[in-house]
Amino acid sequence: MAQDYTSNPLIIVGVIIFMIGVLIFCFGKKFVLLRVFFGDRSMFSQILWGAIIGLVGLVLLFLGGAFTN
Repeated sequence: MAQDYTSNPLIIVGVIIFMIGVLIFCFGKKFVLLRVFFGDRSMFSQILWGAIIGLVGLVLLFLGGAFTN
């Protein structure tokens, strides 16, 4: 029997990390706190970090079995 997504901690962490990556990717130039955290780097650097963090979240979702039937 497959685990439910609410009881699998790997899927929950993967969703949270993926959402953080998407927020950084999409809104990195708008949020002042993100600009301070990344040291006011270029937009391309923030897009790169957002994509990397989002991919880590997707890998966790894949390992957690979120994309299987």
